[in-house]
Amino acid sequence: QHVPSNFRKKAIAFQQYVIGLHEGHDYLLSQMGNADETPVSFDEPSNNVIEERHKILMLAVLADGIKLPPYVILKRKTMLKDQLPAGIIVRCQNQGWMSTDLMKDCLSIIWNRRSGVLVHKRRMLVLGAFKGYLTPAMKNIIGGKNAAHAVVPAGMS
Repeated sequence: QHVPSNFRKKAIAFQQYVIGLHEGHDYLLSQMGNADETPVSFDEPSNNVIEERHKILMLAVLADGIKLPPYVILKRKTMLKDQLPAGIIVRCQNQGWMSTDLMKDCLSIIWNRRSGVLVHKRRMLVLGAFKGYLTPAMKNIIGGKNAAHAVVPAGMS
């Protein structure tokens, strides 16, 4: 499959940027993470019918291969009363999408509570180009935790 040259140039530039960050700060692989969200849908039983519910799923992995707990956003006002699977973080939001407050929560619960955070001062978080990740408030939250923030160019995540 042919890859357009402008796409290839962006990919190479981004790769060089991340490699430069890694080499310039000597990040441990356990302190370099990549997270992105994706919509998912699956059938969920309700009273008498099966209805399709949409969810947002934030997945994150560290460069050493460790997978962080999935962060699921349900499109609903209140939490499910059913027992939820262990090892996932579930939140509710009326529109069913990631908000600045939920991203702050996700960073606090998943990114800032993982192994080695308190010992190692420098870390890098790679996120997609979603505009909610690029706000000054979000940049301050990520940068305030001694983390470099690398943004995957639009259309490349």
